[in-house]
Amino acid sequence: MKKLVVNLILLSSLISANVIAAGLKIGVVSVERLLTEAPQIDAVNTSMLDRFGPQRDELKKAETEITKMQENYKRNELVMTEDKLNDLKNKIITKIQMLKQKEGMLSQEVGNVRNQELAVLQQQVRGIIDDIAKKEKYDLVLSEGVAFADPKLDITDKVLDTMKAAFKKKKK
Repeated sequence: MKKLVVNLILLSSLISANVIAAGLKIGVVSVERLLTEAPQIDAVNTSMLDRFGPQRDELKKAETEITKMQENYKRNELVMTEDKLNDLKNKIITKIQMLKQKEGMLSQEVGNVRNQELAVLQQQVRGIIDDIAKKEKYDLVLSEGVAFADPKLDITDKVLDTMKAAFKKKKK
């Protein structure tokens, strides 16, 4: 067993040495930076605000209404009859439950749409990275999630510039 492990280590070091000797061209991309600096992200965010803004406004109105009802309950607690207090309390509870349900549904819908939009964007990023890798003859392009990468291997700016150009072209 020891012999097998030693042989595997020797074999992997020989393979590594051959890969390095072959002049492997490697690039590194910061996907996190792309997903924060790309103009497509701003477009997705704007689209989400436009699409879900009215529903969020409706939820804010409902919150305001509940707050007013709660204030009314506290203010008139001593002067209202017990039946009216219970009625108001039940209405408040019902409205809170409805609000939470609507918030949950909206949150889920926003998440689903955002995930779909980001999936499209990720495919676009992969395509751009593939194009750059082929044009510039990269053998390997890694995500920035590696332990260490020399900054001169970073091709994030190239990818970002291509994304910006594609966005401008699409906008026209």
